[in-house]
Amino acid sequence: MTARLSRLAPALAAAALASACATTTPSLSCRDADASERAAFAAIVTHDQNRLAGMLAADGAETARRLREDDPAVFAQVFGARMNDRSVRTVLMRPPLCLIDEPATETSRLTYVFPAGRFDALQNPGMTGLQTGEPGRDHAACRFVMENGQWRLADACLATFQPRQPVG
Repeated sequence: MTARLSRLAPALAAAALASACATTTPSLSCRDADASERAAFAAIVTHDQNRLAGMLAADGAETARRLREDDPAVFAQVFGARMNDRSVRTVLMRPPLCLIDEPATETSRLTYVFPAGRFDALQNPGMTGLQTGEPGRDHAACRFVMENGQWRLADACLATFQPRQPVG
């Protein structure tokens, strides 16, 4: 009897661990970009800073000004200096994209954008919450605000390089 229990113990422990993970980890699933998000992402991919600046919400006026004035700090983070460096553009150039929304308030949200396959590769079932990986390589983080009943990009995805705020 003791031998049978000692053989069952690892299986029971594994089953308990699996059920604990299943109940504590929220189900995260990708969504596709909508038309306005695709347009903003296309402006970044095509390195069209004036079009991108014109698409930003009123909340992003300072970022729009910096884009139009060729601010080197903004350019490096959004467009990068060369192919495959750490930038928002590097992430967006690897479709299909996976978007995960993290609501902040009723009128603002942070959307994490993952390139092809990175979202699934980064998620660890042994950990709770969203695993984002390295900013500018594994994901871009874009702040959206509600303006005139429509979600609009507010920061040209500069949130990618800001420290991640804990949820809750």
